[in-house]
Amino acid sequence: MQPLPGRSVVAEYGSRFDADVGHARLAEAGLESVVIGDPAHAVAPHHVTEPGFRLVVRDEIADHARSVLTDDAPPDPEAATLDAAYHHRRFADRPAWIRGATWTLGAAVIGPVVVAAAIVVVWMLRGLFP
Repeated sequence: MQPLPGRSVVAEYGSRFDADVGHARLAEAGLESVVIGDPAHAVAPHHVTEPGFRLVVRDEIADHARSVLTDDAPPDPEAATLDAAYHHRRFADRPAWIRGATWTLGAAVIGPVVVAAAIVVVWMLRGLFP
């Protein structure tokens, strides 16, 4: 797909999510944009003829849009702290009640399967050796 006349491609992305993030950054800066790509990518990516997604804006604002997308703002320290606290926590570092609940749930799911398997094995062995 090619953009309409008077429109420019300011960025190309490999996934729809990344293109939507770029679209949101431009919208936050007050710039109108549109994401174009093959709509079949969501349901049948193996049938897509043109991989990738393009972020398209009007020609008049293309330079400004590129500068918004390439703006390397320093990372927010609060966001980095929250991200580290949420995503990088080992199981052993979680509260005791969460660890206990996890083990209890695991036992509740796996326990009956193990008991049923033991009953079937005993039943089969009794059938083989009467």
